[in-house]
Amino acid sequence: MGVGSGRVVHANVNCTDLERSVVFYRDTLGLSPHTRTAPTEPQPGDAFGLDRAQWDAWIMAGPGGFAAPVVDLLEWKVPPPVPADGSTLGYRRLRLVGAVAAAADPDGTALAVTVGPAALTGVEVACSDLARSQRFYDEIVGAPDFFELVAAPPGSGAAPGAANTVGIWRVALDTADLDADVAALGAAGVELVSPPVAMAMGPGLPVLRFVCFRDPDGAVLELIERPAAAATRPT
Repeated sequence: MGVGSGRVVHANVNCTDLERSVVFYRDTLGLSPHTRTAPTEPQPGDAFGLDRAQWDAWIMAGPGGFAAPVVDLLEWKVPPPVPADGSTLGYRRLRLVGAVAAAADPDGTALAVTVGPAALTGVEVACSDLARSQRFYDEIVGAPDFFELVAAPPGSGAAPGAANTVGIWRVALDTADLDADVAALGAAGVELVSPPVAMAMGPGLPVLRFVCFRDPDGAVLELIERPAAAATRPT
């Protein structure tokens, strides 16, 4: 049984120009800007493996809003975005249903789009050891249908290490008990990016408590603790 509720909250896609990317995901794919997360000042960035962290982001959602997985379209401000490093393991492609078939977004993030009502349906994950990764996603993540695991060519490079790397950097899962899940991850020997952290999401939004951890090839997953008095909003 995996950690979290088994529900994927979002896939984070880092971009270099948020306005340009919003136009693409809205006008080409049909997703709608739903919630903006834009902290007003830098915060300690330990949760992401950074010294300081500040971003501007739009949650891009289909007609169901947060009832289905959404795209966390994010432009880093502190530190600024850095180009994709050519890594071949980890998140390789976003799977969506959209108004128009497209192979990539404006920053070159790979997409697999089938035509239909807009929705985020999954992410492709390149794995150095497919059987090992399958066990991890079945036993630890607990939401395996969202993750399309594929075998990477021998000698493939590690997943991106820097949280501000352009492209898909993390996938977030919902949890009602972050501490219990962190204990379960520790018991299973899963690497955490940092201990659980609480961070401001921006004006009018709740402070969220979350933790990031890595799959066997270094791809980052996130557990977001559901706010007690509000619907879950992703980081």
